[in-house]
Amino acid sequence: MMIPFLQSLYHPEPELPRDDDDYYHRILQDIELFMISSQVYHLLIKQERLEDVPTFFQQKLKEDYTRGLNHNFYMRYQEAILLKAFEEWAINAIPLKGIHFAVRYFGHLGARVAGDIDILIPLNKLRESIECVKALGYTFEIVKDHHARLYRNELSVELHWTLDKQYWSDLTPHPFWESSEKLKHYDYVKQLSTQYTFYFICLHSARHQMDSLRYLLDIRQMLYECAEEIDYDSLFRRAGCDKTLRRIKTVLSIVYQQFPELHKVKPLDIPYINCYWNYESIRNAKLGIRDRQYYMYKMHFKHLIFDSWKYTLKSIRKSY
Repeated sequence: MMIPFLQSLYHPEPELPRDDDDYYHRILQDIELFMISSQVYHLLIKQERLEDVPTFFQQKLKEDYTRGLNHNFYMRYQEAILLKAFEEWAINAIPLKGIHFAVRYFGHLGARVAGDIDILIPLNKLRESIECVKALGYTFEIVKDHHARLYRNELSVELHWTLDKQYWSDLTPHPFWESSEKLKHYDYVKQLSTQYTFYFICLHSARHQMDSLRYLLDIRQMLYECAEEIDYDSLFRRAGCDKTLRRIKTVLSIVYQQFPELHKVKPLDIPYINCYWNYESIRNAKLGIRDRQYYMYKMHFKHLIFDSWKYTLKSIRKSY
């Protein structure tokens, strides 16, 4: 039920049910379970289909969207302070996900609620970057895996020096920096190219084991908005060098299996990887119900997602 509904957000056909309140109550439960009210509300407006759904459904989405928008205004303000500080300290920085992703690929500040503030910085500037953020009143918490984390009240900032845990691939951040471009009004603050943003979003989704519809919508949205800027051949070559190819193909297999109409937007000519991902299993797991399919999917993402036996063996000791 939920996947066909999401498919309809990008296409005028088929028509949405008009007089089935039970259908929309169940859809709303899943929307709130995966916290995608802002995305759904924005897409309904963009497709001019808001009037096709019941009033109670519109109102609840609007309430959630408004809260998310207010939160994002706050996040944009806080992120701007951080980026201004990096500019003043002459430290190269690239904001990841968050506000910039919502505006750039969904087209509106409120279209996707931001969580923490994630910033890519050069490894040789890690210590200086931590001091830069601490100077704004943040408290240092930890350096772990591939990032440092600081916090102030309920706001968390993560400083990444690379985009994958160092012991799960051969990924190097240099190509991400080389293809980046300056953000307007900055000399040191940059943004990833669309190609590498897509690569990063796929890696990020794999890191979270595709356990939310948020990740499917992020990837699908990028494909609908920027299909011509995404080159699969180049992506697969890069991922092959980085030893992340199986991860990328697993993520894309899930997305294209759930949304096969994507082939009309951006054909994907690869054999799908069967990772046992299933919407009902993902949904049930969020509710505390775990079936056999769920454990098979988790096994894939924990131990069978790697390009190299070296990393597979490491995953036995510490899963991905």
